[in-house]
Amino acid sequence: MLITLDTNLIPRKGILRSVEISTILRIASTLGARVALAQTVFAESISARRRDVQEAMDVHSRSMQKLRNFCSIDSYYIPSIDAVVDDWESQLRSAFEELPLSGDDAIEALEREALRIKPSKSNGTGGRDAAIWLTIKRAHLATAGPTHFASNNTEDFAIRKGSDTLDPDLAQELGERIGDFIYHKDLKSIIRALCSEVEVSVSAASFPEDLSLSIIDQIVAHNDLKNFADLADVSPDEVGPIEDITLDSLRVRSAYSAEGVVVGFLTAKFTLALAAEVHETLGTAITGTLGGWFEMGDEGVAVFDVTVLKDVGYERPWGPEDDAFDEIDTARLG
Repeated sequence: MLITLDTNLIPRKGILRSVEISTILRIASTLGARVALAQTVFAESISARRRDVQEAMDVHSRSMQKLRNFCSIDSYYIPSIDAVVDDWESQLRSAFEELPLSGDDAIEALEREALRIKPSKSNGTGGRDAAIWLTIKRAHLATAGPTHFASNNTEDFAIRKGSDTLDPDLAQELGERIGDFIYHKDLKSIIRALCSEVEVSVSAASFPEDLSLSIIDQIVAHNDLKNFADLADVSPDEVGPIEDITLDSLRVRSAYSAEGVVVGFLTAKFTLALAAEVHETLGTAITGTLGGWFEMGDEGVAVFDVTVLKDVGYERPWGPEDDAFDEIDTARLG
């Protein structure tokens, strides 16, 4: 089985692994399916990320220049455009296989654009859409199993705008293999086609001890920590000695069953209890909210991947006012 997406279904902002894409990747792993992007989709997504980051950087630069007219600004770290784009490409390649564009298909894509042949447009544009279609068609015809192709560009790929039926001219190109080529206009359609939605109850008791320890390690090393003031400049080794983790307010947001395997996404509040020796310096605990993907086993949750963190910080026995007074006292003593 091959699952492939058009560029318009890849996120333009934030992280790649949205809830829907993460669901598809999980289900594909369970089913042993390939999840791939056409070479042209890779190029379009990477190019779009570069343009969007450049625009954001330009806006930031202009705002900082205006602000400097009124006050001084301390220097702070801003990643380079290349660093942001490289990270995005790394996310793409860690999630998706690449379907190469053959030379013959590249030539035909240009000819289709010139001749206004679907999925190219009647105004003489759409060569990249044609390249994506030809790449996917070649991969489908070379594969024994079914292909699921998702694109919300229904105007060019579907029988009419808004439809989830493949354009008849494109369907005819697939010949006898049209029967196992499934067109989708959104990601949810793929999920519904591959699995069934189920209800699952998960509590803190569903997590075995070794999995709880794994969640601690994932939180401490998570990239999202840099987004929170308390932990922005703290390395995993400096977070503090953690004694245990407590999960509460667990809520299963979605769960699906495929081939007898149940996977889902849940959110929970967490508390990482810190050792007593750091209570006066760091705090008593690290608290926050996590979201992650789980796979159920015979005796509870068997696998859990922390996907996103929110509102993470140290829980301290003193308040911000105490910090301010400490700074004043220190200044006086100095």
